[in-house]
Amino acid sequence: MKMLRNAILQALAIVAVATAVGFVFNSYSRNGINPFKASVKVPVSADTTRSGAEGIRIIELEEARRVVEIGASVIDARRKDEFDEGHIPGAMLFDYYDMGTYRDRVLPLLSNEKEIMVYCSEEDCDDSELLAKELYLLGFTKLLVFKGGFDEWSGAGLPVERGDL
Repeated sequence: MKMLRNAILQALAIVAVATAVGFVFNSYSRNGINPFKASVKVPVSADTTRSGAEGIRIIELEEARRVVEIGASVIDARRKDEFDEGHIPGAMLFDYYDMGTYRDRVLPLLSNEKEIMVYCSEEDCDDSELLAKELYLLGFTKLLVFKGGFDEWSGAGLPVERGDL
């Protein structure tokens, strides 16, 4: 019985130390998360007729093409190696899973006065919508998510840039 009690106490000590180490690592990581952050409902709409509406609007290829043509901000939420292989012209890399690396480089280039289009690889990729929600929480309200992503863009024969910008 005494051995079982000691084993349980040791296990609890290991869990407590591991939890403390995890919280300390997370607090110093540039990609750390705030476990106490309140959940905020972000408005997302698939209504393509609401141009200029605040929140996140899901758009199709033709709207994405218009956004690029007018020179709005375009953000690629994919990984750097995918971005280097090809991206929508003028897009800025902002890897959703490594936001700390790109935050200081990209955020100063964005304006809340202009639309911001975010895309990732293809329709089933949720990274663009997740990144758009993070941008919304940072105060950007004219967000567009191109769900077809780079695969639909390049598949339509539209211009593509390669390499790092």
